[in-house]
Amino acid sequence: MRAAVYKGVKDIRVEEVPEPKAGRGEVKIKVKYCGICGSDLHEYQHGLFPESPFGHEACGEVVEVGSGVKGYHAGDRVISFNKGAYAQYLVCPAERLLKMPPGMTWERAATVEPLSVAAYSIEKAGIRQGVTALITGAGPLGLMNILGLKAVGVEKILVTEVSEIRRKKAEEMGATLTFNPLNSKVSSWAKELTSGRGVDFAFESAGVEASLKDCLTSVRFQGKVIVQGIFTDRIPIHMLGFVTRETIMMGTNSVNPSLAMRWIEEKGVQPEMMVTRTIPLEKISEAFEILTRKVKDEIKILVEP
Repeated sequence: MRAAVYKGVKDIRVEEVPEPKAGRGEVKIKVKYCGICGSDLHEYQHGLFPESPFGHEACGEVVEVGSGVKGYHAGDRVISFNKGAYAQYLVCPAERLLKMPPGMTWERAATVEPLSVAAYSIEKAGIRQGVTALITGAGPLGLMNILGLKAVGVEKILVTEVSEIRRKKAEEMGATLTFNPLNSKVSSWAKELTSGRGVDFAFESAGVEASLKDCLTSVRFQGKVIVQGIFTDRIPIHMLGFVTRETIMMGTNSVNPSLAMRWIEEKGVQPEMMVTRTIPLEKISEAFEILTRKVKDEIKILVEP
């Protein structure tokens, strides 16, 4: 089968590799789509993580069921939360699969995983209706945060983003207001829109020093900062304001698929709105180059093996 093989920093090659077989407790899937995640981009630019998740936003059709697996059969359409999906076939532990509801499109299925990341963060932070929120960064994760916050009833959602294309997409997906952080101080903008109080919650969704500092200076007294972005460098933080304003800062790095699916089925959430391109597996290197360049004219690219 054909699969994308990680060779090193900025070196991904599509090669012929042995086709896997489903072992005990595993399910073999013919991959339909695999989305390119921000963590994949970081690995592409900086090297693999100790437990690499490279290629994990996938969906496809079950073609083989290993021994000991119950509830899955050949022909089932599924969402996979397992790495290695930049390939024609993927073997996945059954516990890392989710059946697609009848009528769900493949594009929507391929974006359930990033929505699940937002669901986990929002649930863990304890966010409910009636609060104000700031999101720094309107990439895929920031956009999924918008959908999640709307699903739980947050009415004022402020988003900062340098890219005009991504700011427009944020507005299309439900942001109350967007702002270019290069134009002025984000904290001043956020406080002006909250009567000087500051936002209740701030999501760092970009993995950038400036956006983390914007979050810390934009939340109210005893406000909460949720850090989702992947940082490759150490960040200096002035701790005096953090302490005197009793800021709560938490990191999140997991998924809540059941909540994401409830949002889709009960609230009409459409995570596939962020998809801007689909490319064949053979052009995966081109897709990574597009997504890592400074000009952000694409948001979510799906790879089709």
